[in-house]
Amino acid sequence: MPGRSEASLCYRFVARTKQTPNSISTFEQDFDRLAALVDKLEQGNVPLGEMLALYEEAATLSTRLKTTLDEAELKVEKLAAIHEESVMPSTVDADLEENDLPDSEDLF
Repeated sequence: MPGRSEASLCYRFVARTKQTPNSISTFEQDFDRLAALVDKLEQGNVPLGEMLALYEEAATLSTRLKTTLDEAELKVEKLAAIHEESVMPSTVDADLEENDLPDSEDLF
């Protein structure tokens, strides 16, 4: 049976990870929290019950951050593809522009 401090820690973890519309964290906040968790876990002076709760929170944050980054990467790829399509002239336009250029002899 978990001790009183472990139960309290679990309660705090669940309360902190529950998101309400007004408390949705940003990517940067999640990243900072994950970095703090990693620092605390790397210190090694954390009781086992707390360490497990911190590790669980870190894993949840890591998954959320990876999902956010994957979604951002996909969005950037889509935007880049749209940009490339709008910048690339059609071959018909390229042929017209090439034929409209003066011959090199006419330039000198």
